[in-house]
Amino acid sequence: MSNQEPLQPGQVVETLGELIASLSAFAKKIPAASRMALPSGVKPTEEAVEAYEDVVYRFRDRAGITYKPLPPLFVKSLEAFEAGKVFDAVPPLLQGVEKLVDLHNQETIKFTPEQQQRMREYHSRLEKIVPEAKQSEVDMPTPDSY
Repeated sequence: MSNQEPLQPGQVVETLGELIASLSAFAKKIPAASRMALPSGVKPTEEAVEAYEDVVYRFRDRAGITYKPLPPLFVKSLEAFEAGKVFDAVPPLLQGVEKLVDLHNQETIKFTPEQQQRMREYHSRLEKIVPEAKQSEVDMPTPDSY
């Protein structure tokens, strides 16, 4: 275990913001239609992967018990990012946002109103990265009909 001070909620929000910014920047460089895995896919630069990796592993080393569920999600997102799979990199980060919201709602951690607003913005930004994810590939009946 590290001798560093435990992470504060604001630091976790910053970490998530760094990952989303990197993913967003990469997503802007590729056409929306190709964001799902392509065999020869477009991949981020080595520098971009290293920066993403640094954020993930720096966080993992300091996560502690409170934020224990987040590092595996961030690593999953890193692996997808590294492979150029934008579509696969988004869900783990969305799950991370949801876990943080749960921790806040359970009063395990406390976000300031500004941090709460940033979390809402992160969720929205992640949903916008992969617009295809919002559209059903099959026309299913509405959930209330079954």
